Amino acid sequence: MVTPGEKAPTFELPAVVDGGLERRALSDVLGEEVVVLMFYPADFNPACDRDGSDVGELDVFTMQKDVTVLAVSPDSVYSHRKFAEEYDLKMPLLSDTRRTVAERYDVVDDRDEGYLLKRAVFVIDLEGRVQYRWESNGPHELPEVEPIRVTTEAIGGDSTALSRYRVGHAHYVEGRRAFTSAMGAFSDHEWMLARGDFEQARGEFEEAAEEFDTAYRFSETAVLDEPFDRAGSKANSLWQAADWLATAADEFASGNGQEGESYRSDAEAPLEAARDLDEPIDPDDIVDEDGEILLEPEADDSIIEEIRDQQRQEGEEPAGGVDLEVEEVTIEDDDDSETRGLETDAERRAREYGGKGVEMGQTGGAKAGQIADAVGNVDAESEDGDEQSTESESSDVTDEEVAEIAAELEDEESTESVDGH
Repeated sequence: MVTPGEKAPTFELPAVVDGGLERRALSDVLGEEVVVLMFYPADFNPACDRDGSDVGELDVFTMQKDVTVLAVSPDSVYSHRKFAEEYDLKMPLLSDTRRTVAERYDVVDDRDEGYLLKRAVFVIDLEGRVQYRWESNGPHELPEVEPIRVTTEAIGGDSTALSRYRVGHAHYVEGRRAFTSAMGAFSDHEWMLARGDFEQARGEFEEAAEEFDTAYRFSETAVLDEPFDRAGSKANSLWQAADWLATAADEFASGNGQEGESYRSDAEAPLEAARDLDEPIDPDDIVDEDGEILLEPEADDSIIEEIRDQQRQEGEEPAGGVDLEVEEVTIEDDDDSETRGLETDAERRAREYGGKGVEMGQTGGAKAGQIADAVGNVDAESEDGDEQSTESESSDVTDEEVAEIAAELEDEESTESVDGH
């Protein structure tokens, strides 16, 4: 009999997962998640009714992070599939047709005809040890959820929390490296390079946020709660910013300048949130002293500064020259096809002069003679006889642009005049 404190026997069985057929091994999740392992007599056993099944009570644990639920019976995977569909079960259902795993856990009910399994629940910790065992005394007795919940929440501790934090911190540092490189490429209008680096940063920050969150929930020492929670918030904000900026870079690369600028603007909110949070503490600055985990006073150094120092030592200039600032993209008139889709400054001012929300040429817009006033007057010749264009300080419009816009409006006005008569 497997009792609390003993190592849980490992196994691998065919399973039904989300309607598909897979193989599930206990070793796949040991060390990563708490495992709730349930054995039950059979699919559609007498404890099931039209309101629910005997394993349905444990389905609630599938919504809990860092907890995996595995349910085992001697039925085939085809029976499992029907059983899962009937009761809308989310947990994987494993098929132990030969009862080999059940025998190792000593839950085979050989007294009953049909060689069924006893209903039993095991909670296995991150080290693969059984922390809780329950076994039914009758075919209709179901497990209580509360003792299982208490056991799963109690598993962890500071050593586990620090281990998960260390993994998250490694992902965070890699995410910052990629993010810094992406910011430099974004500033230089190297859109494809920026998108790739932002996508890498997004993945690293997402992993970091999950590990930081797990560390926060597993920690037992109050002094760790705030820095672990803060680290998770910072990683999550940078993940959101990297996601928006990757999309912005992709839009700019496709020539959709206005869409790209909109996504860049959306990234400002999570970037601002990240700016307000200190950098995650280096795991090496969290020490064990007198049996209690404490933080060293020097534990507030910025990781990004360490990265920049390393870049300088290697003879590199820190990418972008900034930390979390992403400037509005400025497009020059002679930029290549990557900037297609952005309206020129002249077009923007002409549109705004014509009336907010009114397209050029529509009724209610600017008159043709007012366009030059909106974008700058143009003289054919200067006093010394050289042909030049004289514009207002803020205008970059050419003779051709003014002529084209004015002609288009005059055509529209003529058409409207004829229609009006």
